[in-house]
Amino acid sequence: MEYTTLNRLARRYPTLDLQSLQILALVADWQGVTMADLAEELDTTHHYIQFHVSMLARGKKGREKKGMNLLLVEDDMFDKRRKNLKLTEAGERVIKAIKPLLK
Repeated sequence: MEYTTLNRLARRYPTLDLQSLQILALVADWQGVTMADLAEELDTTHHYIQFHVSMLARGKKGREKKGMNLLLVEDDMFDKRRKNLKLTEAGERVIKAIKPLLK
C-alpha cells in the first residue's frame, strides 16, 4: 500500500521532495506556524523555508502555475511582517496519505 501511495503522490506532485514533506508534516502538527518558527525548528535559514513554502503554496511570483497549493500563507493579525502557515484541503490529503509512512 505504501508503495502505491508514494507512486500516486509522485505522479500528482512531481516536485514534492522530502524537505517539502517535512515542512508539510510540521505545519500539520503546528497549524498557524510561522516561517521563522519553521526555520528555527529545522535549523535552517529563513530563505530556505521561504523558497519551499512558496512552492508548496501558490508558487513564486511570476510562476504561480508552479505552486502545489498545499499550503495557505496568511498575514499575521498582529505583525504584518510575519506569515502564518496552514494546510489547504489538498495539503491535508497529502498528510493523510503519508501518515502511515511516518510511523
